[in-house]
Amino acid sequence: MKKLLLAILVLCSVAVFAQPQLSTGNFVPLESQGAFPATLKTALNTPKSAKEYSPFLVSMLNQGRILYGTEMNQYLDNIKEKLLINHPQLQQEVHVYILQSTIVNAYSLPNGTVLVTMGMLAQVTNEAELAFVLAHEIAHYSEHHDDRTDKGKRSGDIISRYMRHQQFSRDQEFAADRVGLLSFYKDSPYSYDILDGLFDVLLYADLPFDEIPFQSQEVETDFYHFPDNYFLKKVSNIPDRSNIIDTLLTHPNIEKRRTLVKGLVSKLSNDGRKEFVQSQEQFTRLRNVARFACIDRFLINHDYDKAIYNMHVLEQTFPDNAYLRRSMVTAYYGAAKHKSAGVISTFVEPYRDVEGEQQQVNYFLSKLSRNEYALLALRKAWTAMQADPHDAYLQNIVKDLINDIFVKNKMRFTDFCDYPQGTSLEDIAQNGSDTTQPAANSSKYDRIKQQNITTKVLPDPKFKTANYMLVDIHNDSLFKTWVNDAVVNAEMQAILNSVSEAKIGNEKSVLITTPTYLTLDNYGHVKNPSADRRNAEQLQKLMCRALKRHKITPITLTMDFSKPETETYNNFMKMRHWNEDFTNAGGLDMRYHTAEYLDDITAALGSRKICFVHVTDTPGKSFFPGKVYLPFLIPVCPYSLPVVASVFALRRHDVDVNFRIIDVIDGTTECSDHYSHSEVMRKAYINGFVYQRLERYVRR
Repeated sequence: MKKLLLAILVLCSVAVFAQPQLSTGNFVPLESQGAFPATLKTALNTPKSAKEYSPFLVSMLNQGRILYGTEMNQYLDNIKEKLLINHPQLQQEVHVYILQSTIVNAYSLPNGTVLVTMGMLAQVTNEAELAFVLAHEIAHYSEHHDDRTDKGKRSGDIISRYMRHQQFSRDQEFAADRVGLLSFYKDSPYSYDILDGLFDVLLYADLPFDEIPFQSQEVETDFYHFPDNYFLKKVSNIPDRSNIIDTLLTHPNIEKRRTLVKGLVSKLSNDGRKEFVQSQEQFTRLRNVARFACIDRFLINHDYDKAIYNMHVLEQTFPDNAYLRRSMVTAYYGAAKHKSAGVISTFVEPYRDVEGEQQQVNYFLSKLSRNEYALLALRKAWTAMQADPHDAYLQNIVKDLINDIFVKNKMRFTDFCDYPQGTSLEDIAQNGSDTTQPAANSSKYDRIKQQNITTKVLPDPKFKTANYMLVDIHNDSLFKTWVNDAVVNAEMQAILNSVSEAKIGNEKSVLITTPTYLTLDNYGHVKNPSADRRNAEQLQKLMCRALKRHKITPITLTMDFSKPETETYNNFMKMRHWNEDFTNAGGLDMRYHTAEYLDDITAALGSRKICFVHVTDTPGKSFFPGKVYLPFLIPVCPYSLPVVASVFALRRHDVDVNFRIIDVIDGTTECSDHYSHSEVMRKAYINGFVYQRLERYVRR
């Protein structure tokens, strides 16, 4: 009997530790694990007319934003079990999942699903705070509070819009706090003393992970320094938010809720209650993983200012972390590419709108020139590559930045000084010349070669910071080789382009995503999502037929949610995240952060080329001015009836179609075209344009 019990204990231990432990040491973007949850499958197949149908949950699943089955999910489930120990029915009905979003929030849906954002997991300070967050959301569900849909202003991404307009009424928020505390939280072993701190987390939810000064040493070296006016002498203080009007905050009514909860817990004993029921070490580790996951989301969203500062905070705890090192390269590289395209202001918030130490980063980024952006990104990438010399991702970024600096921006080696910034010519003369004079009897060619080898670039009064940023790099033999290769390849490509049209290659397959098809009303709102979905599916079928005509296999990137599987869902999630990354970049040719995780997928699918089509259809102005008066012609001239009817029936629409074929791995655009016109028979024109563009692509 003892042997049997021992065997059972061993098996249980194996089962517990079989789940991979999440870690920051070898962090990779999180994936779902285990079987696809039955509750999520039910949500996907719930009729839209049903009360339990949640369009937001379905949308998040379709975007690959829902995370399930991980150690982090199990951690939340353990908290839920302690809250609902006396509510077995709710134990069965409520299911907690993680939403991959940096916004600090959590909310419940009508079907019993509770979503906790990665941002919330990254900001809470203890397990008990998470417990009250879950108790509050479970109370919304148990009390049947209405879920308000997004019918307001359509600014921001779908998650921020949903949470802004999903907010429950004041009475419901207070009721959820009261019910959550007295019906669920009270039954758990969690401390009451932490509740005041939780409301601070909510009140300052938009702030970074911590407040740590960002010094100039983060972006400077002994060889160069930026002008003093690139840095603020003092950042703006973070004001006390306890007395501000909170109707526009992500979490309204915070101070009133704090007062209510304080009144409720004042009558309750805190004896024996704890901040941590599960180990504090596990909480800290999982919170750090959540913070790393938020960095991943910042990079996908191209929120480079937030990514850079929050990574600066994390580097204080993880000073030599490979993921942070590579991600810092990605952030500066992405910012440099957007600066080169002239759209950096879209991705870096104005520094005056930022509070605290984060403001220093935003101010600094607002001062950098195009060359300084590119050179700073190159320095970060080159330094990271020295630590990981076999990292192909870093190598490709270095080569791309070299191409930007020495080919596109037309800088030369002679533009970079060989001496640190601040070195005077007198100092150089006193230390002696670094040049070696050629022999007196040497040939002209020997003297030219010797001059190119030994002549160093001296400081020049016209030089700026950018001219000193490669002092310790540009004479490296590998660096010189890559620069020369970039220049030669650019010259050869220019010759080939002038001789003949570039060849695409012999593709055997092309990835076809479901086109984005939006029919908008006069206010820019989507009119009929169901019709748009049908139009997109029809257009996708047309694209597949065009490729099949030329014996190219179309691979449609869709997921059968009637029979979902976790492996398929994770692959689908990775492609959706790449899609977000690409869309946020506005189609820039760059190395995408998410592409490095797609090698296995593209190898399995057999293609690196993906086709995107984005269609916008908006009602245009009438092609017959003053048509409102046309009906009055009918009594005067009955024969005008067909003409009047056609004027009203055949309304012109402003059609905008973007067509792209992208190499998923290296981010280059293989084919790009745009169609914009005002048409009556717009579907025919849209289909004709897309079909013709695919024909031209495969015939080249």
